[in-house]
Amino acid sequence: MNAEALLDFDVVEKLLAPWAKSVERPEPDRMDVVLAAEDLLAAVAALLDAHWGYLATITGLDGETLEVLYHFCHDAAVLTLRVAVAKEAPVVPSLCPLIPSATVHEQELMEMFGITVTDTPHTEHLFLPDDWPAEVYPLRKDFDASVVVGDGRTAAPTPVEPGSNKFIVPIGPQHPALKEPAHFEFAVDGEIVTDGAVRLGYAHRGIEKATESRTWTQDLYLLERICGICSHIHTLAYVLGVEKLAGVTAPPRAQAIRVLVAELERFHSHLLWFGVAAHEAGFDTLFMYTWRDRETVMDILENLTGNRVNYSANLLGGVKFDVTPEHIEMIHEGLDFLDGRIAHYLNVVSNDGMFLQRTRNIGVMTAAQAEMLGCVGPNARASGVTRDVRVEAPYAAYDVFPVEPIIAISGDLEARFMVRLQELQVSSAVLRRLLDNLPEGELTTRMPRKIKPGETISRVEAPRGELLYFIKSNGSNMPDRIKVRTPTLVNMASVITLAVGHQLADMPMLLAGVDPCFSCNDRAISVKSAQANGRIWTWEQLRQYGIDWYAKK
Repeated sequence: MNAEALLDFDVVEKLLAPWAKSVERPEPDRMDVVLAAEDLLAAVAALLDAHWGYLATITGLDGETLEVLYHFCHDAAVLTLRVAVAKEAPVVPSLCPLIPSATVHEQELMEMFGITVTDTPHTEHLFLPDDWPAEVYPLRKDFDASVVVGDGRTAAPTPVEPGSNKFIVPIGPQHPALKEPAHFEFAVDGEIVTDGAVRLGYAHRGIEKATESRTWTQDLYLLERICGICSHIHTLAYVLGVEKLAGVTAPPRAQAIRVLVAELERFHSHLLWFGVAAHEAGFDTLFMYTWRDRETVMDILENLTGNRVNYSANLLGGVKFDVTPEHIEMIHEGLDFLDGRIAHYLNVVSNDGMFLQRTRNIGVMTAAQAEMLGCVGPNARASGVTRDVRVEAPYAAYDVFPVEPIIAISGDLEARFMVRLQELQVSSAVLRRLLDNLPEGELTTRMPRKIKPGETISRVEAPRGELLYFIKSNGSNMPDRIKVRTPTLVNMASVITLAVGHQLADMPMLLAGVDPCFSCNDRAISVKSAQANGRIWTWEQLRQYGIDWYAKK
């Protein structure tokens, strides 16, 4: 960790001194500050006034008391504000007056742990089905699955104003283009969208709870199956965190191979997304060309790992396979072909008149809005927000093979297309450097069966943005808690907000523009648009709460 980040912690410790009950630095890149619940808003406001970091997620913990962990990230540094509450009638204040995107994390906290969040704009279910019994909280340690008996209740339908041109247009959960189930509702006045909501989680599998009853090794294969498109990055976040807890570092050759598969997976994900987005634009020829080219990457991954989807490349302590000279030659040939295709696609998305009608000046998100909504990944970088874990906090071998972030400033759909395609050119350059300078040595190192007690946070840059794992060990051969915060969860709020004021016909492209991964999200969420109907904060309300400092950054 660099000296600048350490200096950041010194500044934060002084900044939070009026409210901090205790301060610890459990790892070089982490600081824990214990606060009282009544001091939380003042402490967070001080962080915002100092322009220190962004809220990455909120984690609930169950022990002798309930504990709420608010994780803020700033470059390589991670600050956790810890608030303990009693198990009987636990209450914490909402951060939404200061950080609107906190609502999704607070909803999870309420239904999974039974912690009341006062003044949060949403109290409806986030993950759980509508007929989930009251006062049953699945992530508490005393949870008894046998008491979960549904009563058939369903969510009330969204009302339609009678005698007007205002309608509710439902899309999904059987979506005509996206092959994962998701349900969207758009309120329209004529052809203009005035409101929107999205409900995910139809494939929710309770993976976080399941990790607590499996060994560290078994969880590796469970977490890999959160998502097929980004299976490697999930296991990478996991193994890096567990290795950090165990005090183990994988060999340099293994770390380089991890980066190799991660960047190939980025190719796979971006090409898959590009084809789906082209299909949404009615450009089916482009869709077919893109998915044909995607087969090149999948063939490479199959030759390397034996699998085309769940690659199973990572082990605790290293990787499963080596890279041979034949593999290197095959990857170079594939990159030669893909480089030419990416150049062609960049020309299409920046010059094709029909495509530009569907993307240019559509869904514009400013840097201030991206900061407010907590966006990550290409969506944030397309709005001028430099947020890339590979650059801010290099992991695996990214310190040896650095990445140049791609930044755009227009913030529209065209910029999101350009950023993702240009990122593939960067990935190609990184892969070539890596293949030409692959370290020699072992592929694995020894890992203990039991992991010593402790907590850690592992952050990696998934194709869709920052993927964050909070991992807690109690000293046994099974984790005590694993929290998974996927980039789709924080990016989804932006698409519903940006939908307002656009034509209904723009909705498929706006939805595809954030590159949603509903399986990766593995959860349900209801997000309402930024309308002055009291359901979520308007920009005017945000300014009233004193957070217009984002616009001045």
